[in-house]
Amino acid sequence: MEDDCVKTSTLTLETLHLLSEGLRDDFTQQVEAAVADCRQRPTLPDRREVTLKLVITPHPEDPDDVLIHPVTTRKTPARKIEPIRARRSRKNQLMFDWWGEDNE
Repeated sequence: MEDDCVKTSTLTLETLHLLSEGLRDDFTQQVEAAVADCRQRPTLPDRREVTLKLVITPHPEDPDDVLIHPVTTRKTPARKIEPIRARRSRKNQLMFDWWGEDNE
């Protein structure tokens, strides 16, 4: 049985994965989702972005320390949806036409 103990590392690109297990998992999921979007919409040439940001603020109780808040975000192109023509009814409501089953 292994003993858990606190370890210290210098923050570098090589040690970034040690910063937080949740960060590693979230980043991996964001990259996988961006790749999946490329596979689902291969004819869309727009880029997909995965960003890892470290928000660093002073520690409120110790001026020699800082707080590091890792944030991952993903940006994918919006789905293209054709505009739908609508018209105003006599009661000032928006009405639109759509294709559906005859029995609806």
